Amino acid sequence: MRNLFVTILLVILALGFSAYAAYPQLKLTVADIHSPAFHVKNINIQFVDHQASEFTINIEELGVQDHVWRNLNLSCGQFKVNERHIHCVSGQINLADSLSLPMVFQLNHAERKLMFEIKPTAKESWQVLMDWDEDNWQVRVNIVEGRVAHIKHWLPDGGTVPELTNGEIDLAAALSGDTDGLAHFVLDASLDEVSFSDPVGLHAGENVQLNIKAKADFIAEKNEWLWQTDVTWPRGEVFWQPVYLVGDGDRLSLNGIFGDERIRLRNGKLILSEIGEFEFSGLMTRSGHELHDFELHADNLELAVLFERILKPFFQDTAFAELEVSGQSNLVWQFRNGVSEHLMLDLDDVSVIDQRGRFAFNRVDAHIPWRANKVTIADISILSGHALNIPFGSVRVPLEIRGFNLLLPQLVLPVLDSELRLENFVASYQQDRWFWSFNGELKSIPMARLTEALQVQEMHGTLSGHIPEISYDGREKVVSVKGELLFNVFDGDVVVNNLSLLEPMGFAPHLNADVEMRNLDLGLLTKTFSFGKMEGRVDMDMLDLELSNWRPIGFDAHLKSSPGNYRRRISQAAIENISSLGGESATAAIQRSFLRFFETFSYSEVGWRCVLLNNVCLMGGIEHDSGSDSYTLISGGGIPAITVMGYNQKVGWEALIDRLKRVTQESEPIIQ
Repeated sequence: MRNLFVTILLVILALGFSAYAAYPQLKLTVADIHSPAFHVKNINIQFVDHQASEFTINIEELGVQDHVWRNLNLSCGQFKVNERHIHCVSGQINLADSLSLPMVFQLNHAERKLMFEIKPTAKESWQVLMDWDEDNWQVRVNIVEGRVAHIKHWLPDGGTVPELTNGEIDLAAALSGDTDGLAHFVLDASLDEVSFSDPVGLHAGENVQLNIKAKADFIAEKNEWLWQTDVTWPRGEVFWQPVYLVGDGDRLSLNGIFGDERIRLRNGKLILSEIGEFEFSGLMTRSGHELHDFELHADNLELAVLFERILKPFFQDTAFAELEVSGQSNLVWQFRNGVSEHLMLDLDDVSVIDQRGRFAFNRVDAHIPWRANKVTIADISILSGHALNIPFGSVRVPLEIRGFNLLLPQLVLPVLDSELRLENFVASYQQDRWFWSFNGELKSIPMARLTEALQVQEMHGTLSGHIPEISYDGREKVVSVKGELLFNVFDGDVVVNNLSLLEPMGFAPHLNADVEMRNLDLGLLTKTFSFGKMEGRVDMDMLDLELSNWRPIGFDAHLKSSPGNYRRRISQAAIENISSLGGESATAAIQRSFLRFFETFSYSEVGWRCVLLNNVCLMGGIEHDSGSDSYTLISGGGIPAITVMGYNQKVGWEALIDRLKRVTQESEPIIQ
């Protein structure tokens, strides 16, 4: 861009000085100059008397395609002129209100040579050399220790590129052609210690070093250019939102054909330090800048570095922002006629670990071929992993791929000495969103193993169940269950209805459900939580259950004895723990009565209710005594019998949890 501007000025000077040789005092005005590449408005060239040896050139507007410069000024306070030679010894060039820069130039009519040089500092030089004859011309541009900060003065107003603030450039360029225009171009440039930034901080660089080599040749018979570019990035740091990169010998090589309608990249190679090599080619239309064809090959990519440096920033606000990835990968992508036709991804000993502990996949090997109009089979094997701390064993996944639809008829996943069977898995990618569904069955899993994996209170018995259709809606980011989710636990049945999970892999998953538990064995339940011994069975409903980030924020829970005939006994330790819901002096009350001589008691019914709202639990029991604030937690029956009453009807949720951990409260239950 700058070279074109300089060339225009030199042509104007040559015309002006030719007239000046005959007329020492002259004022020349040119209204407009138009061409397909540029336009110039209101050019004024003024010469004063011969002894003063002074001239000025003012240009109101210079436009090159979409870029416009205004109020350009060039002056020469000392110059020499004869029939063969024009020499400006001391001149100034100004761009609007920018810094004035000293310049010199020489024009030799006889030898048809021209030199234009700007010297902002003693060591710095920006030089243009031109020579020509009737048929050919050549331009050489040399920059020695040029300060890149000066480039901003030559950029047009309203530019969107970041501002160059520091660094040096050394450049040697040669352009040559004939009467038809430019035919050859060669460039060798190096930038050192370059820094740049934009006002909003989205693009910045520090201490960047680049070496650039480029050349281009015009093929007149085909009306197209053959071009080649090589770029080396030895060092420096660049932040280009959202990616942060550090140069370490990275290299980019490109060559291709540039025509009137299309730009063809024949061979491209990108070498990223510690990541690997990418080879690519493609075709782009010049009108609209649309990609028509593209092909990419990459082998033995180091995924740990690739993910950390390049990919991770794009997942910053997603569930995958805290992944740790390792292993190697091969990639092939083919894009034809504006659409993707083929993609092949190979994974070799890849591990993907979520640093928040939500999931992990270890030692993944995969061959995943995809074609737009063909059915392919992906072969994926995983040595081990876990989801929500539940470990699973080795599994092989033969995934059927039909365009943007995935099908897996059946998958058996080893889980805790048992298995989870998934069936009819279907996934599709529509409107930039994923949708999937499956159903399945969970075989009997020992609760002791499961609770150990979840790092919660040890439980006994087994867990098994039927999994109805579970689906995911990518638009709403919701997992929902169609039908009842059935489980068997504590020798009873658990039914989950109306289950939905918003953003399951997000930072704050949100769950809603209705849970019904029937005929749970109190012996297994109380043994699990060191609650004291309690025999019998209970039913429990937990309606309108709502969890945020796996913490309860609302529910209506009601526990009561199951109907039927069975042994109903409760130990003093269990009484003490149940009493902690309303106070912790049950043991003392028992010891003050003859009941302290009994280790267990009979009861006829047990009940407890909590409606959680605004972090407060509204408490209740089997029944509510009319006219009082009490409620019955345990109703006595048989010999010896005991009844436990509670009084506190409003308890903060955290306080209730603390009570269950035996924190003393003021109100105490009445033990009869």
